[in-house]
Amino acid sequence: MTEPLHEGVPFSSPAALAVQLAPRLRSAIDAAGPVVVVLDRPERDAVHAELGAAADDVEFLDPADVYRVPAFTVAVRWARLARRTAPGGYATVVAQHVDAPVGDGPGYWARLDAALDIALPGLPVEVLCPFPDTVEERLLRSATHRTLLSSGHSVRSDGYRMPLDVVAEFPPPPPPELGPPTHIQEFALDGLAVLRRAVATLSTGAGLSTERVADFVLAVNEIASNSVEHGPGSGTLRLWSLDGQVVAEVRDAGRMQVPFPGLVAPSPTGARGRGLWLASELSDVLQVWSDGSGTVIRVTMTL
Repeated sequence: MTEPLHEGVPFSSPAALAVQLAPRLRSAIDAAGPVVVVLDRPERDAVHAELGAAADDVEFLDPADVYRVPAFTVAVRWARLARRTAPGGYATVVAQHVDAPVGDGPGYWARLDAALDIALPGLPVEVLCPFPDTVEERLLRSATHRTLLSSGHSVRSDGYRMPLDVVAEFPPPPPPELGPPTHIQEFALDGLAVLRRAVATLSTGAGLSTERVADFVLAVNEIASNSVEHGPGSGTLRLWSLDGQVVAEVRDAGRMQVPFPGLVAPSPTGARGRGLWLASELSDVLQVWSDGSGTVIRVTMTL
C-alpha cells in the first residue's frame, strides 16, 4: 500500500459489519502491520467472533477512551501510528462513528474525517469508518468520505466536500475553562528562559517523567517563540496542574488563520509551520482557537 485509504463503512447490523470488515482485517493481519479496531461492544464482539483466532493480532480499543480527546488529536494519533509502521508495511484502523463525545460540540465526526484527509496523505495507512446505514447517516458520511465500502467493493460517494469546507462549517469549539491557573506570566523575547523554567518546575512537581518534562518544555517554548518571532512579539503564559494533567496556554494578540494546526509536517525547506507541528508531536493534545482578543494555543500532557 502506497497511498492512504480513508473509507466510510455503512452497516445494518454488527454481524453484517463483521462480514464487511473481515477480509480487510485478515489482509492487514497477514501483512504484519499494526491493526487497531475501535468499536462499540456489539460490533467489537461480532468482529472478534468473525476473525476467530486471528483476533489475537488485533488491538481492540474502547471508543470512550479514544474519542475523549478532540477530533484533530485523534487524527494526529492515527498519523503517528502510520509513521511508526515498519518500512514496507501499513497500519489499519477501524474507527466507528459512535455518539459524539461530550464537550467537543457538534460536528465532531465531520472534523475528524476532514482532519484525516489532511493528516494521512503520503502515509501507509487505511482508516475504515463504520456508521449506521440510514439515509441521514449516508448523507452526512458521504460528504466526508471519498468512497464507501459496499459488498466488499469501494464505491465513490456522492457529495464529497473538501476538508477546508467541512471545517469552515464545523470549526473546533473553544475548550472549557480550567479555573484559576497555577501560574501566570507575561513574556517577550527576554522572558523565554524564565518561561521555560516555570514550565519545567510545574511539570516536574506534578509528576511528569524527566523525558516528558523535556517534551512539554520544548512544546511550550516553540509556541511562545512563535508569538515572539512571528506574532506580536509578546504574549501571556498560563499554567495548570490538574488531576492527572498539566496544561499550558499561550495567548497573544495576533490572529492565526490555520484551519488544521499541527496536523501536517512542514516542508523541510520551509521557514514556517515547524513550531505548531513540533508542539503537536511533543504533547498529548494541542488546541488552537481565536477570540476577540487574539489567539490561544493550549497544550496538555497527561501523567
